Amino acid sequence: MKKTIGILIVLAIFLAGFNASAIAGYDAEVIHWWVSGGESDALQVIIDEFESRGNNWIDTPVKDSYHAKTAAISRLFSGNPPTVVQWHVGVMIKDLYEEGLLGDVNAIAQTEQWQQVLPAVIWDYIYIHDKVVVVPATLHGQNWLWASQKVLDACGLNMPGTWDEFKTALSIAREKGYIPLALGGQAWQENLLFHCVAVAIGGPDFYLNAFVDHDPKTLSSDTMVKIFKSFIELRPFTDKDSPGRGWSETAALLINEKAAFQVMGDWAKGEFIKAGLTPGKEIGCALCPGTENSYLAVSDAFAMVAVKDDSALKAQARIASIIMDPDVQKRFNLKKGSVPVRSDVSLDGFDACAKLAIQTLKTGRVLPSMNMGNPALVASAMVGVIHNFWNNPAPDPEHATRELAAAIKEARF
Repeated sequence: MKKTIGILIVLAIFLAGFNASAIAGYDAEVIHWWVSGGESDALQVIIDEFESRGNNWIDTPVKDSYHAKTAAISRLFSGNPPTVVQWHVGVMIKDLYEEGLLGDVNAIAQTEQWQQVLPAVIWDYIYIHDKVVVVPATLHGQNWLWASQKVLDACGLNMPGTWDEFKTALSIAREKGYIPLALGGQAWQENLLFHCVAVAIGGPDFYLNAFVDHDPKTLSSDTMVKIFKSFIELRPFTDKDSPGRGWSETAALLINEKAAFQVMGDWAKGEFIKAGLTPGKEIGCALCPGTENSYLAVSDAFAMVAVKDDSALKAQARIASIIMDPDVQKRFNLKKGSVPVRSDVSLDGFDACAKLAIQTLKTGRVLPSMNMGNPALVASAMVGVIHNFWNNPAPDPEHATRELAAAIKEARF
């Protein structure tokens, strides 16, 4: 009997040691900017999955993408890097990788055949020097028009299908005592609105020529002047509390039935969903008038910092595999408001707005957003000109057109 008990004790100790080894956990510090309610709920899907496998997620949230990226760069150059940093898919990823600041996840990407399931607009930006260097998590579109359905009903309005219908709807909402266009007066939000206007007025080819290829004639054209004019015509439809307001607080104006419309990326859906509203029902959705056949793509990604520590490398590998897991992709994106970056994820349970996004991605023109298609200096130059124009008491579209062309030229060379 004692011999049997002894054998069982030894076996138990052996199995305990085996199990502990099998689920060995790793620490990962992650810098990110997903701090709004809907974003936090979505990120928790990834965190829970990572920690359920015996790992420890060390959360370092920063209030917005600009400050998060600044904090990440500071940490990278100070010799005290985190394990993972959130970034946007785009040309700046290449710069970071070539500076030796990022590692790669090529082995996992090849083993799990990511290229087979990722759209070209994502793959082309993350595959650098024959290596996959970041893990895409979302596929967002920024040219969305959202509306409070109750406000529309009170005003006798439908979702506008043309630019003229949109301006008419804004006027009617104002007459009825609502905020016609909810806009957070921050430079990046103004810039987002401007680029939606640019696609609506100029079309997708004009947008690519101007804001990706930086063609001087296109940047200085009469069409660009018209875009600036159409953009500034929207300013009287915003409210006095717009300056400095965050995007999620702006989305709350629709949730609380104080505003009619908001132009914002589909990450706004996360706030609507958290508030118990269904996009496509209580919250109307459409691609911005004039952009119905285009999709201004935005993708959040997680970049693996260049490290040598074996446990950090293993933590990075686990995070990469979890983010690209089809089940995680579905549960995460249902909360985030984006569509899965993988093309093989079932759309069961996704709302009508997400299905419209998928259809447009299949049949329309997929365009890189400003941050995706431009180096940081060029993007910053654009934002500065657009922000100054929007906030100028006496805006001059012709002057702004010349200023934009000059700023982009200077930033490029």
